Amino acid sequence: MSRVSIPFISVCVALCATGVARAEDDDEDEIVVRDHRDREATDAQSTSAAVTVIEVDDSLPASADVSTVVDSASGTTVQRLGGLGDWSGVSIRGSTVRQVQVVLDGIPLNPDGVSAVNLSELPLWAFERVEIFRGNAPPELAASPVGGVVHLRTGEGRPGSNAAISHGSLDTSRLTAMTLVADDVGTTPVQFLGVADLFTTGGHFVYYDDNGTEYNRIDDHLPERENNDKRQLNTHLRMRVGHAGARLTLLQAFLSRDEGLPGHTNTPTEQVRLHTARSLTAVSGELSSGLSRLEARSWLLWRGDTFDDRSGELGTGTQHNADRFGSVGGLVHWQRAFEAPVVGGLTLAGRQDRFATTNLLVDQDSGVARRLAFTPALDADVRLWEDRITLSPVAQAQIIDNRALGDVPFSNTPVAPRSRDLLIAPTPRMGVLVRPIPAVALKANAGSYIRPPDFTELFGDRGAIIGNTDLEPERGVQWDVGVRGEAPKDWKVGGSIELGTFQNRVDDLIVMVQNAQRTSVPINLDEGFIGGIEAAATVRTPFVESQTNLTRTTSVNLSSEPQFANNQLPRVPAWEAFQRTTLLWRDHLRVGHAWSFTDGNYWDRTNYYRAAPRSFHNLFARVSPPSPWPAVELDVLNVTDRIVEVVPENPLDPHDTDRVVQPTTDFVGYPLPGRTFLVTLRWERTPPSRP
Repeated sequence: MSRVSIPFISVCVALCATGVARAEDDDEDEIVVRDHRDREATDAQSTSAAVTVIEVDDSLPASADVSTVVDSASGTTVQRLGGLGDWSGVSIRGSTVRQVQVVLDGIPLNPDGVSAVNLSELPLWAFERVEIFRGNAPPELAASPVGGVVHLRTGEGRPGSNAAISHGSLDTSRLTAMTLVADDVGTTPVQFLGVADLFTTGGHFVYYDDNGTEYNRIDDHLPERENNDKRQLNTHLRMRVGHAGARLTLLQAFLSRDEGLPGHTNTPTEQVRLHTARSLTAVSGELSSGLSRLEARSWLLWRGDTFDDRSGELGTGTQHNADRFGSVGGLVHWQRAFEAPVVGGLTLAGRQDRFATTNLLVDQDSGVARRLAFTPALDADVRLWEDRITLSPVAQAQIIDNRALGDVPFSNTPVAPRSRDLLIAPTPRMGVLVRPIPAVALKANAGSYIRPPDFTELFGDRGAIIGNTDLEPERGVQWDVGVRGEAPKDWKVGGSIELGTFQNRVDDLIVMVQNAQRTSVPINLDEGFIGGIEAAATVRTPFVESQTNLTRTTSVNLSSEPQFANNQLPRVPAWEAFQRTTLLWRDHLRVGHAWSFTDGNYWDRTNYYRAAPRSFHNLFARVSPPSPWPAVELDVLNVTDRIVEVVPENPLDPHDTDRVVQPTTDFVGYPLPGRTFLVTLRWERTPPSRP
């Protein structure tokens, strides 16, 4: 963090603490400050934001991970590079994966989109719930993402311990253990959460290879995916001291991951390796008194990636690099109820990001690129008409100092002037919530957003990604409106239904496009338009649970270049659907089916090559006998063993009746596995309640 931002935060803490102390003398005790991060505030029915909250509980199959949970929400697209445990990133409402900010208990893993977060690196069962904000995000996160926010919350949980062991196809194994201990030290509550997650997979599966000649079936064959193994260890430790009114939280999350990078379908690799280590250390404190609430948190995030392609199999040549990224920052958020209908807030956040790379072939360091960022924000909730109308304006600005980027010898090309200047950009937004009756919520949101190119987009030189130092920051304006209905709490049948529409325009949109050598290069598009419709429905009864989502997205390249103008944006599918139904018999049996569909999407801005659509069916069945016997579950992924699709020979001609066979691949041509099995045993122990 910069020397300037630390005094700013210190002063803010002192001012906020003064406000809390004065609030103790206030007589209006009936006014309570609402915590935007508690269960009530993240309920989709009581916030203007378009948000989906998914509880991480027994309703999810054992094969679930963060990516599959996020993918089950409306408006989301998860981009995967293969089978179990392979890289996966999320796009929200047609955004790029870097336009989505991933947050862990309020700590940004990629602040201002400084990287694309690999969701497969995050241990799902360490979290209590996943909140997916599509567009407008809570002001206390100090985020301004073009796409949205995925917030992973560890929550309070229930004291106890559990463990699970899984084994299945592709020589895949997973061992997860978790314990939550809560006790009192004197009169002070103390809680400890510990999670360890070990995952390994051989990753070998048969896939369809057309040898890069989609119109010639003579040379098609079925090879086995090689160099696709993964070994990953996650540990997640958290200690909380105090109660909700005055609490200190310490967090330490560590990741070690070693994997092979198998390459494109038509150009597989045999020896390319990547090792990743990540450490997140965070301290946060909460203090509530009377009409005020104060939260402060600081973090140190470090990540190291070692890429080894000394055989020159992937990308542009022989490489052996060690990349290092670090972020140190702090945030203060203060809330106070000033008048009965008004709750105001102030947020101040600051951080420093650092990036460096070492060429291990010649033992040469690049130097360090630095970026300073500061975010001030004022927000309010104004409640009218007996709390039936809530106005939520946010006055926010992003201040990003990129001047240290221009002095780093990453390449022979200087960084574009606008990418290395001091960037000061207002990013205001407004949310409106109208609840004529408790069961119906009408929502509207609008705001502006900005994201500078990250270090990989500017200086990347690893494998199949090449940086571009001429990139400009991307700026977006987004709005959405929607309606949500929820069954009353006293109904025997629970559930909700939601319908909304959204639009997003981004100037200088940064997208990854593939060249003829299968290398991805980030470029700026003059302007991009994305709009669409979202629909979602859930049903909950004692015997059946059902979740259904449908998203229709229209994307248009508004480039001034005629060969690209009005084309569909790369990697944005037009249709997506998800449906899951689970049958229950008490607490002893669960049988579920899930179906997901992702429409075909183009790899580049010319719209020359269109990836085949993907349609997958998954099944799971779980038997839970009485304690002390473990629950037993069988998961079957891609039940129909779909590894190819029959598609039009010329997708640009709707009248063309000729068909060709294409492999079922991810958005950049990485094959997806066929039928996969996973068997899981799960033990759970809950201590008896204290009298």
